[in-house]
Amino acid sequence: MTDVPIYVAVITAGAGIIGSLVPQATILIRDVRQAERDRRERKTTAARAACVELLRAAGELRILAETIGSYRGNADGMRARVAEMQGKSEETRLHAASVSLQAPGKLDAPAQKVAVAASELADEVVENMDLNHGVLVGNPNIGRLADCIASFRDGAVDYFRGLFRAGFPCLRTASRSATSR
Repeated sequence: MTDVPIYVAVITAGAGIIGSLVPQATILIRDVRQAERDRRERKTTAARAACVELLRAAGELRILAETIGSYRGNADGMRARVAEMQGKSEETRLHAASVSLQAPGKLDAPAQKVAVAASELADEVVENMDLNHGVLVGNPNIGRLADCIASFRDGAVDYFRGLFRAGFPCLRTASRSATSR
């Protein structure tokens, strides 16, 4: 048997070990990066869904407030419409809280302003309602809610455009599918 110096054997064994670890390390790095991208995508998707739900609830409340004055049914029907408005106001507050949790910072204040305006509008309708006769006394002022909705919508668009510019791949895919329709 040939005498091989110990350092040659150590270097040969070390090269084999390192050679087998390099592919494992690259796979691990790739998996970590993919997990981070997936987490950002889930967070962005949840924030977008919360914003859409807030806009939907606030918009439905605004439409109810606009049309409640033209209702010509009985008092029970008017009570049901007022209860529906109060429910939409609560939905708006809930979705505003969801937006605040999903996208704190830039969208938090505008979302809370929408919730406050929705609550004030629902309270105004309740105060101006003669529930005994089922009629609205005066018209509700939807201007503040409409302004808050527009402000929030513009802020949300800017927020998600900023994420798109920052390189979130989930937004690139969403924008490509939206433009291809």
